[in-house]
Amino acid sequence: MNPTLKTERGFRRSGFTLVEICIAMALCMMLLGISTLAISGLQEQAALKRTASEIEMTARKSLQRAVMEQRVIEVALDGGNFGGGAGRLQVKRLGEKAFRNPLKGEIWEFSPTGVCEPLDVRVSSSSGVIELGFDPLTACAVRKSVSVNG
Repeated sequence: MNPTLKTERGFRRSGFTLVEICIAMALCMMLLGISTLAISGLQEQAALKRTASEIEMTARKSLQRAVMEQRVIEVALDGGNFGGGAGRLQVKRLGEKAFRNPLKGEIWEFSPTGVCEPLDVRVSSSSGVIELGFDPLTACAVRKSVSVNG
């Protein structure tokens, strides 16, 4: 017989004990739990950034549409769809010191002359805060502040 398989009492045992298998499974479950939490946090952050880019795109398209159609375009700020549903939308108009919730019926106006009202927008959720400051001539976010939790 092969001498490496023999021990003092007989054949050498190979394999894992039940305790070793349980420890390995517990470690795998911990890793799975940690990775699930990390991925869900990343998804929330991505949704917040997606909402901010949707607001930027809405502003640019509204200004473009106002110029093309030669009429005033109004975007409702108090509607649930404007913020994309990924966070709480707040606004700060020119001359205001702090962000506030949009008033009922409050609008953002885009002129056919190619100018929009200067506006700062904040989208906040449990995963972070994004603030956008829009230029009245281009309707592009010229100031962008991203603060992510975690």
